[in-house]
Parts: sequence; C-alpha cells; structure tokens
Amino acid sequence: MKEKILKLRLEGKTYDEIKKELGCSKSTISYHCGEGQKEKTHKRSKKYRKSVKGILCNKLHDFLIRKSRDFRNSTKGSERRVTTHKFTVGDILNKFGEAPKCYLTGDNINLYDPGSYQFDHIVPVCKGGDNSLDNLGLVIKDANLSKFHMTVEEYVELCKKVINNFEKINT
Repeated sequence: MKEKILKLRLEGKTYDEIKKELGCSKSTISYHCGEGQKEKTHKRSKKYRKSVKGILCNKLHDFLIRKSRDFRNSTKGSERRVTTHKFTVGDILNKFGEAPKCYLTGDNINLYDPGSYQFDHIVPVCKGGDNSLDNLGLVIKDANLSKFHMTVEEYVELCKKVINNFEKINT
C-alpha cells in the first residue's frame, strides 16, 4: 500500500484522489506521506499504552472475549464464547473511580501497575456469569488466582476453612 500511495503522490495526486483510487483513509495516506509520521504515531501509541485508559483498554478486551471451559468436560469442543456486552474504559472508571480497592481484600489498586490487579468475573463464566459491567470486579492478582472459578460465597467458605484449619494446627 505504501508504495502505491507514494507513487500516486509523486504523480501529483491529492489525498482525496488517492483515497478514491485506493479505497484507503486519508489518515493512512498521511501516515505514509507525512514527514516523521511513523515516529509520531509510534510515540502516541506508546504513550497511550502506558496511560490508565490504555492499560484498562487491554484488560477490558481480555475480559469481554473471555471464553468458558466446562470444567466437568474439559475437551476442546466444550469452549464457548459468552455473550459480549459493550462498555467502555470510561464506564469502568465511572464504576470504580481513579483509586479503586480490591473487592475481595480491600487492598488499594494502582491502575498504572497492570500486573498487580486483574478483572474478575464476580460470578464465574463457568457458573453462568456474563461479561457485563455488573459482573466485573477489580481484584488483586493473588486473590483472583486463588478464587479461580468459585463464586464469592464459595471462596469465602474456603477461606474460613483454611483459617480454621490453620488455627487448629497452630494451637
């Protein structure tokens, strides 16, 4: 595409004429014709990926396309795509704010440190949960890994058993 755009530009064609002939957008033409456009675009993209909105956008994408595996029958054919709901990073920020807390532990979550927290399906997909904003929880990574596919109630019961056993063996 780049070579075609540059060739047509050298022939004196306008952006509109190139757009019509090649069926591409003006931004694509500008990207290939402009001075330093690749570097500017790369710098903008890099800056966005490090912003809270960029970080949340990646996590949101993963949350919305999450697939379920039927744990009773873990064959390849048992995967299914859950109905995808549409909401934005802005919706997430409106729900949780700029200084959210883990809904399981109460720990502060630093939105700029994507490795320290995860999006959790409060009701797991394998137990009928969906990918809606109402079923989205912000949780620290360790808590989410230990919760796995349990509901919050099941997880709390397991934690109680662990605490009771720990107290029993250490008294």
